[in-house]
Amino acid sequence: MGATLTLTACESGAQSADADKARANAELLSRSLQLFKDAPSVQVSTKAAVAMGGRVEISVDRENNCRVVAQNELFRVLVDHGGRTWMSWSDTYLDAGASPEGAQLYKELHGKWLELSHDGKIRKSMVETCALAAVHEIADKMTAPGKGAFRDAEVTEQGERLIPLRQGERGNSVTVYAKADGKPYARKIVVDMPTVAPEPVDFQFHAYGEPASVKPPKATETVHSARIEALAERNLAAGLSHS
Repeated sequence: MGATLTLTACESGAQSADADKARANAELLSRSLQLFKDAPSVQVSTKAAVAMGGRVEISVDRENNCRVVAQNELFRVLVDHGGRTWMSWSDTYLDAGASPEGAQLYKELHGKWLELSHDGKIRKSMVETCALAAVHEIADKMTAPGKGAFRDAEVTEQGERLIPLRQGERGNSVTVYAKADGKPYARKIVVDMPTVAPEPVDFQFHAYGEPASVKPPKATETVHSARIEALAERNLAAGLSHS
């Protein structure tokens, strides 16, 4: 009888310790993602269809100012808090079009910004990119009531110690990498779910609270033309979600 009571007490203690760990992990995960939600601005990079699968770096603030730079500076986007949007493309990308329309775009947009119409397909897709809707959806789902987290072994990336907080089993999970020192800002989110994408999708958080204000391009550097925008939609808008 004594041995049975001792074994029961040990099992109960182990279960209590596991519950405490799970609760602490969930609280740390919630703090990390709340810091993202509350940040006045954030700089995030991820792979995106709008960059033909390359990475884009997105700097956005709570006033909806946004700057987007594609990998290798393939293109740049500016969105101000009033919704005005400008886009420029690299000479390399503009020069890639061998068609007559491509040559015309190079002539008109070389060294220029195209101001996009409010209801245009390109602008809608870029505004959606700036909204970071996927990241906000992940944050909301991971911090829903009753959600826990596994704490995996610490890693060090770019000189920072990070704590991986995982929901789901390996191979079908979402993991937030929170700073181990100081405030537990999320530095990376990895979505490893075959039902979402065949390969893991990651979001890298490079900075919080950095200025993201937008200065409109000079008038002499700006093209505002429905005809040119239509050409851009046909020739320069591969991968846009609204095309």
